[in-house]
Amino acid sequence: MKNYIIEDQFELQVARGKVKGASVVNIFGFNASTNTNMRALWELANTTDYVFPTSAVNMTVTSDAADDGKTMKIFGLDANYEEIEELITLNNATPPVTTLAFFRINNVVMISATNDANVTIANGGVTYARINADLGTNQAAIYTVPANHTFFLYRIDAFMNDASAAKPGLFRNQVSFPNGRTLRVADTPYLNQMNIQRRFPFKYDEKTDIQLQVRTLSGTSYAGVFGEGIIIKGDTALNWPVP
Repeated sequence: MKNYIIEDQFELQVARGKVKGASVVNIFGFNASTNTNMRALWELANTTDYVFPTSAVNMTVTSDAADDGKTMKIFGLDANYEEIEELITLNNATPPVTTLAFFRINNVVMISATNDANVTIANGGVTYARINADLGTNQAAIYTVPANHTFFLYRIDAFMNDASAAKPGLFRNQVSFPNGRTLRVADTPYLNQMNIQRRFPFKYDEKTDIQLQVRTLSGTSYAGVFGEGIIIKGDTALNWPVP
């Protein structure tokens, strides 16, 4: 049987790693007790606004003894918004401190095995990322565009529900720039589910902080939000497909 490749399906080729300088970005946040406070969905969204570090700092990683010896990786940006990553071995008795200083954290994920307890990444008592027990990765609707990259947002989905019924929610996209300017846009009420498919992707320049924020209209509820897009390095023409 002859094999066919759809060479003109750009998104598929990016996902396959066949487009030089481009890759897929998936942003996902969840909180089981989302309330009426408009916040980026992340592990502490029912109690705490997400804040970014004001300078690059070394992070302390705390965990439970049940996770001793397991490894995890932090993916983030340094003070110049350049991409960095660091592998950490968990140790409850002596919590490890990162060698690298992180200005932003875009993702944290377990490498050797799934975590049995919560794993917290913090500095000075402020939590910047957490992996909840048994999940293996964080679930934070937060993303910062690295230096010399452009992010194109294609799709946003949001969900609001609990065990009894669909719930009304409100979505907002908060975008902050290095000069201190912040835009809070795309306020959208929805019942149970919201889906935004952009015919033309929205462009975010380098060093832009993105928070996909959600709140209930009343009470508390389970809530999730997805963002999907493509990040492209530099401004040069793409070489597609890569041999």
